[in-house]
Amino acid sequence: MKNLLVAVPQLEVHRPPVSTALLAGILHGAGYAVSCLDLNIQMYTEWGEREYYEYVDVWEKTREPTQEEIDKIKHFILEYLIPHCDNNIRVLLSVFTSNSQIFTKLACQLIQEYYPKCEIILGGMGCTNGFGPYMLKDKLCNHVIYGEGEQALLNLLEGNTDYPGVDNEATQQQVNDLNTVSFPDYSDVNFDKYDYLYSGRREVNIVGSRGCVRKCTYCNVAAYWPKFRYRSGQNIADEIINYYEKHGVSQFYFTDSLINGSLKAFRDMCDKLANYNQTHKAGFSWGGQFIFKQKKTVTDDYFDMIAQAGGDQFYVGVETGSDKIRWEMDKKFTNEDIDYHLEHFRRVGLRCFFLMIIGYHTETLQDHHDNLAMYSRWQKYVATGTISGIDLSTTLMFLPDTPLERMIDSHGIVFPTTMVEADGSVVANPLIWTSKSNPDLTFEERIRRRIEVHHHAMDYKWPIHRGVQRLQSLYSHVEAYKLGKQRKIPVLNIN
Repeated sequence: MKNLLVAVPQLEVHRPPVSTALLAGILHGAGYAVSCLDLNIQMYTEWGEREYYEYVDVWEKTREPTQEEIDKIKHFILEYLIPHCDNNIRVLLSVFTSNSQIFTKLACQLIQEYYPKCEIILGGMGCTNGFGPYMLKDKLCNHVIYGEGEQALLNLLEGNTDYPGVDNEATQQQVNDLNTVSFPDYSDVNFDKYDYLYSGRREVNIVGSRGCVRKCTYCNVAAYWPKFRYRSGQNIADEIINYYEKHGVSQFYFTDSLINGSLKAFRDMCDKLANYNQTHKAGFSWGGQFIFKQKKTVTDDYFDMIAQAGGDQFYVGVETGSDKIRWEMDKKFTNEDIDYHLEHFRRVGLRCFFLMIIGYHTETLQDHHDNLAMYSRWQKYVATGTISGIDLSTTLMFLPDTPLERMIDSHGIVFPTTMVEADGSVVANPLIWTSKSNPDLTFEERIRRRIEVHHHAMDYKWPIHRGVQRLQSLYSHVEAYKLGKQRKIPVLNIN
């Protein structure tokens, strides 16, 4: 039986999805027939950028889709997925996050309508929080793989349905030695279809580690990957060199929670890449999520090493300009540490992109003013291009399985509105909340602060990532809040 690996919306469109490529490499290595289909980039290509991003609120479940929108999604599935299916093909859908749940549900319904004997297997983080069990209960799929699926999928295909992680979220297990995992296989990828961030430069994802060395209060990575594991620097460098020699790829993005989580592996990788760069003129360029460490823990030559290896742009969870709030988030670095990194980034030509969270549950008005002050403080690095942009996001969200979720009772957090998930369960809207321990930080006040920050960033010429889309999402949250004050409203009950 041939296996069809499918990446479904919504994903980012700047590089081929690594999830399906990774499983393709593993299945090919085990002798299985497999092909890959990226419906996310197909949707982006067919619909165009504007309409593609207009559906973000639908995928994020912050508003009810219209019947016209549902019909449009179904039409897309009928045109671009169903022709690849039949009763003798096994369809494996990569449900990367909860943003993929609505599309996945509609896709499974249509596959079963046209090919009722087609075997459907789901996997990915989007299967958690009730979605996987719901899909199994309603017989919309045959199996769900939870957690890291490399060994679980191979065992399932051999008929071992009792393997950890198969149809049972509680039994999943992790791969201990990531150096033993096959390199992703991009042989089915049309590299010309992607909206690369750097014109003319093909780019792929690299998975250098799983888990995180930090335990930031708002983050749920530790719930999925309790143990931080990382590949050797040599193994990562070998993969990068393989793509350069095989596909002409010289641009890379690390999917790691932190690219420099293990300084030993990071330094070793940089050393190997710098040597290859020098001897082969490869022109490597790479980036990923990066942690600003306390300046006492790194030396000045650390930044030279990164630049020589091809390091380029790094995404840093700065979160706020308030040292107090950042420390309460367990970020463990200060504005002075940021000063140190920015100056050395400028010196060696590295760039960074700020990721922000506005309206943390302990944020006072003074903390907000400290946050505003950062835009003038670091504006000079915007002028030099060292700070390449900023994502202001919306406001603080209480994700499940996070340290923040465990603070709900102690801080008197109340969620006044609800929404209905794609699995039919009614849950609190995690973006709309109030705090009894910080009563001045009302929902209205968080929105006011978020908009004030946006204006402040514009005043100091900071490039704001997806500024219009973020404000549109904010508007949707405000509308949900206004309705929620009148009555509790279910959202996204898609039949």
